Amino acid sequence: MSQENVEIVRRGYESMNRRDFGTAFQRVAPDFELDLSSLYPDAPVLRGADELMRWVYSGPWGGSVRLEPERFIDVDADRVLVFVRVTATGEGSGVPVELRDAHELTIREGLLVRCKVHPDRDTALQAVGLSQQDAHADS
Repeated sequence: MSQENVEIVRRGYESMNRRDFGTAFQRVAPDFELDLSSLYPDAPVLRGADELMRWVYSGPWGGSVRLEPERFIDVDADRVLVFVRVTATGEGSGVPVELRDAHELTIREGLLVRCKVHPDRDTALQAVGLSQQDAHADS
């Protein structure tokens, strides 16, 4: 089951980066939550695909956000940790931005139900109870 979850997550990132949102959101639960509180302490938890789309593809980034998964780690039966390279360009400034963070995704009954964004990979590994050795053993 967990390898199936890794594939669900992998296909989701591929679809998002192709801007094929219909396919990307086929496996997203209606009450999906995006938790950005580790990055932005005052950030609300975003709920549903509409809020997710507004946050990722509007505002100062003008839809230029690209999420490039670098490693998928099968955490347990419900969770996949993804090391992600995030790139974007400021809409007004044209300034490129790059960030390497980690997304802890929870899958239930074949649907993505939650994404917790961690500011860095070590913090993410600690949060899911894994070590650097565990992460390398899974790659």
